[in-house]
Amino acid sequence: MTRHGHAHARTLHTGGVARAAGPWAVSILLSLAACGGSDRSAPPAPVAPSPQPPPQSIATPVNVPAADWEGGLVDAANLPPRASLKPLPGGAAGNPVVTSNNPEVFRGNGTLFGTIAVSPVRGGGRLALTGPFGFYIHHLNRSDRTKTVSLVVRNDGPGDATVSIFGSGYNQTETGGLGLGTSPDARVSSEWIQGLHAVHTDGIAVRAGELRVLWSRSVNAGAEIDGRFGANTTAPVAAAVVATDGGTAAEVQAALAVDADGDIARSGTPPPPYGREAGVYANDTWEGTIHAAVPAGPRRVGLWVNTGTGTGAPQVQAFPALLAYNDSAREAVGMYGNVYDLTIAVSHDGTGTAPRRVRVLFASLSTAAVSRYWDGYGIVDGQLTVLRHVPGNPITTLADVELTTASPTRVIRFRAMVPGLTSIPQAIWLESR
Repeated sequence: MTRHGHAHARTLHTGGVARAAGPWAVSILLSLAACGGSDRSAPPAPVAPSPQPPPQSIATPVNVPAADWEGGLVDAANLPPRASLKPLPGGAAGNPVVTSNNPEVFRGNGTLFGTIAVSPVRGGGRLALTGPFGFYIHHLNRSDRTKTVSLVVRNDGPGDATVSIFGSGYNQTETGGLGLGTSPDARVSSEWIQGLHAVHTDGIAVRAGELRVLWSRSVNAGAEIDGRFGANTTAPVAAAVVATDGGTAAEVQAALAVDADGDIARSGTPPPPYGREAGVYANDTWEGTIHAAVPAGPRRVGLWVNTGTGTGAPQVQAFPALLAYNDSAREAVGMYGNVYDLTIAVSHDGTGTAPRRVRVLFASLSTAAVSRYWDGYGIVDGQLTVLRHVPGNPITTLADVELTTASPTRVIRFRAMVPGLTSIPQAIWLESR
């Protein structure tokens, strides 16, 4: 199955091309603060939203005034026009992510993406990371045999490094296929947003000049693999994602010398940077606070979520690449593996004394003929919430609250990781009923 939400240009097969091993073409040192993660078991069964009592006030001034609302409610069968959507408050936060998704479909052994060496065909560069960073992978094995996908680091510095890794990655055989709620993408989104990490390993010593596999998983012929991981290193390391028949050190070393054969979705030059991601992207979280003054209904106001260059939105939310292959997206188009962390405050606008009934909606705007627009999980006021958007049902109600002059403000916190099987863009809609 192919992910949705990108415009694909043309396909390039790159199997067997030798990679440059000469001097560093790009050398960037990222010094970042440390981070961590918990070591817990698989996630509990999802439950329906049951918001906890939120705070009754918020320091952020109103940034969505009552005058921004338009007449009417949100009809799931006929979503309001995108032209009425407002920019989403907030901006980039968090750590860089090594993202490997181009080629999404691979057919042979080799490097899927890496910062260890420069590809003479795909370009890129060499990039050393230190402190906290992440990995996101999404691939389909279209070879004729089982393959192993591995996350590797190499220490090219003069001193030793200590690396930790935490997160989850699965193939579709493990999760029960690619059906709604059963795909690796859905499971990874659930575990990541809850901090339920299937893997958590600290104290991995990587000596100077050493190549080390941090994580690997087999994937059957014709199957998908998806994973999201956090990492932390005490000294600079370069990183790569490779495909091999097995997982031996010799196979991994050989894979670093060639590009994996696969279907390359080329990015536009100049932008819009459609295609797929094969790069290190600057951030992993969009943090923002919406504070809306709510007029008497029926009225609505919407805000863009998950936008990129060329999507028609006035705001680009996709994070820029620190380094990317020349044929791949220059920004994190689709935001796959990244988190939206939104505080949504709604306040009675003070006009009259009649209560305001407010619904907070999360919607997918795509109208493509696909099986799903979003299929994952989020956290709403501490509660695990199913986020499943399909044709004919593209909306999740995050909250349904009443505002009075005695209790004029409600605050909802919404957090979700963008799963791999997603069609962009999305929106937050507020309704005054």
